[in-house]
Amino acid sequence: MVTLSVIVAMCDVRDYCRTALKSLALNAREDFEFIVVDDGSVDGTSEILREMVPRIPGAVLIRNQYNLGISATRNIGLSAARGRFFTFLDGDDWYAPGYLAQLVGWMGESGVDFLRTGHVRVYGRKRKIVMAPLAPRALPLNPTDYIGPVDASTFMDYPQSWAGIYDRERLLEADALFFDETLRTAEDRPWFYKLHLRTRSFGVVDLHGIFYRRDVSTSLTKVPDERQLDFLPAFRLIFDELDRHPRGYELSFKAMRTLCALIVIHMDRAESYEELIRGLLLERSAQILRDLPQDVLEGTLSGMDSARVNKLRALISRHQGAAAR
Repeated sequence: MVTLSVIVAMCDVRDYCRTALKSLALNAREDFEFIVVDDGSVDGTSEILREMVPRIPGAVLIRNQYNLGISATRNIGLSAARGRFFTFLDGDDWYAPGYLAQLVGWMGESGVDFLRTGHVRVYGRKRKIVMAPLAPRALPLNPTDYIGPVDASTFMDYPQSWAGIYDRERLLEADALFFDETLRTAEDRPWFYKLHLRTRSFGVVDLHGIFYRRDVSTSLTKVPDERQLDFLPAFRLIFDELDRHPRGYELSFKAMRTLCALIVIHMDRAESYEELIRGLLLERSAQILRDLPQDVLEGTLSGMDSARVNKLRALISRHQGAAAR
């Protein structure tokens, strides 16, 4: 019986994948499997994977002939998974020795549908421990109760799917297992809303054995192209999900607050985008704000600081004026 499946997406991570693979070897156990999915790498990653993966106990290698993106790649791994539980590792990150055994131990004791952890953020040689957002530790919790509050950092602001472990059967029963393959970035946000709205319980533990590299030049977060705008359709999916839930209206204020904050962040760095992408950002941002429930938008803006509210109102006004001409 396989207890844990680790889904490892790899795409053009030649300089980092050896560290990730070595950490899998240091966490290997007879009842663990490592599903490494090469998403059409072209930088030499594939050659390293073909050499190293067969030497890791419990590891299998799947290769996408073409780059399919993170959502489809993780879904391929999830479809192949046999474990009672699963988790993720990105190709430029790594685990501490023995971390996965601790993670499975906590999950087995808790009996929850999914469990969230902290992580270690890596900036070159610097390390910083990041705690999961405030919640009672090692207790079963109602996932819906931890979407809010609106004005505090919550699990909806901590959308790192690799900082957690999940019960595969329970997520499958809840139709919450797979990612939306239309999203090239921001795929974790609607996935976590599904988990919090459709599952029965979750927990939080103070484990920090996954190391997350920041400022990696090949990371999608560093590429200022149209894929960065997928947070906008991601929030359309979130609002669709909320619309089907009995507490959806109440919880939609948290989603709107996050959306507004993200739009302002992207507007503030819009100069780094090409002119075409910058135009699409402004047009699509204004459009989604206009399409979503206006009472929720107005209620959200009333609780935000004036600097961000002025930017958002100016954006909406410009778009409405352009649409009217």
